[in-house]
Amino acid sequence: MKILALVPSSKFAKNVARDLIYGCWCQGKRIGGISFPPITLILVGTILKQTGHKVRLLDAAAEGINLNLLLKIASRYEAVIILTSTMSINEDAGLLNKIKKKNPNLKTIVFGSHPTFLPKDTLSKEGIDIVVRREPEYIVRDLVSALEKGGLDWKQVKGIGYMEDGEYIINDFYPFIQDLDFLPVPDRRMLLENADYFNPVVKRLPYTTMFTSRGCPGKCTFCSSPSFYGKQIRFSSAERVLKELKIIQKLGYKEVFFRDEMFTLSRKRVKEICKGIMEKNIDLTWICSSRVDALDKEIMSIMKRAGCHMIRLGVESGMQEILDNIKKGIKISQTTDVFKWAHEVGLDTHAHLMLGAPGETLRTIDKTMRFVKNIDPTIVTFGICSPYPGTLLFEQVKEKYPEVGDGSSCDLQNLHTQGFYNQAFTGLSSEMLSSSVGRAYRSFYIRPAYLLRWLFRINSMDELRRVMLAGTQVINFALKGD
Repeated sequence: MKILALVPSSKFAKNVARDLIYGCWCQGKRIGGISFPPITLILVGTILKQTGHKVRLLDAAAEGINLNLLLKIASRYEAVIILTSTMSINEDAGLLNKIKKKNPNLKTIVFGSHPTFLPKDTLSKEGIDIVVRREPEYIVRDLVSALEKGGLDWKQVKGIGYMEDGEYIINDFYPFIQDLDFLPVPDRRMLLENADYFNPVVKRLPYTTMFTSRGCPGKCTFCSSPSFYGKQIRFSSAERVLKELKIIQKLGYKEVFFRDEMFTLSRKRVKEICKGIMEKNIDLTWICSSRVDALDKEIMSIMKRAGCHMIRLGVESGMQEILDNIKKGIKISQTTDVFKWAHEVGLDTHAHLMLGAPGETLRTIDKTMRFVKNIDPTIVTFGICSPYPGTLLFEQVKEKYPEVGDGSSCDLQNLHTQGFYNQAFTGLSSEMLSSSVGRAYRSFYIRPAYLLRWLFRINSMDELRRVMLAGTQVINFALKGD
């Protein structure tokens, strides 16, 4: 079967970090123009290729494909597959509808957070034929193989939803993939040759991304990851991780950005990976994400020696009562310790913060701004806490404000920069929150000492170019908004 694995562009932003399957994407100047290769879609495409299907990956945003050319290309295929989410579902459905008008016989298949949590709502959008819920790899494999055979067997595939005679048919969930080692190494050769994914925090180019685990033990009320991946945390073995790193190095990549929610959750596995990197002389620098309660100075030192240069951390707030309100499960003192250890070890840090979480006031925002400057991360991103399907926060908002609907009116145009039903859990208006985000960026980034420190730490002309470009976008957002 001829399959197009498609990454649509957006009319709202040139860059969208569209690789996390459970949603909560970021975009625009606020994140310095960062973009990521679509590794989730590449893995789906790799499995389809191994099953005997003809698959093309098309990243319309990265390749600069305009709408007319995209419609011409897509209409030649038998099926189009898209990773979608709450913040892009309406725009994605509109594109798929245009594709189907060019080729009515083509099947459109979507997976991601919105199809998982709101399958009926997703199917109600014109242009979408089939939804895939939760992990897509084996479901899409079975679905496409059944579609190729013809007949109606495809309707029995677990994990899918479709409409029949005006009725929603939502099949039982497909079981979670228990052993991630059985998944193939994503075929990164599917990417356009010399594809440029801009990322100012990367030290060495070219870089790629990688997933080595699924799930998070956190109970954060704003995050859909636990609902999407289930309660059990699943890991690729250290041996499997090292195998993929060696393949990545052989392909010519210089750096890996691990996109796991919690790369450091298994201390034993992290040590095995780091030991393997050093013993096998794998020449890759890397970035990962963690929680502050899953790190200590020893493990950070080991990671540093094995090539890690940055850790991304969900700080969320500088107020303990707000952390408790969102069930973050961390203490302010833990955050302070981890950032202190990072400075001592020599690791860069990326702090993620949310304004407008339950209980937020202008006073708590001011205190959070002071806290962030005290822990002194290398870079920081501020966003507005937004309720999305699949989260406890969304259910609480919907109970009070049913008009929130499917949440898709908080789209890529206003994502993380404008308040979205925050009045359900704060006393702050959307205007106050938008203003506070800009104020937070100005407070942190437009400081002479901070800017000078960045200039002195740059080691190459290429790094200078990327930092200047990203910095210009962030400061422009701080001064003018996105």
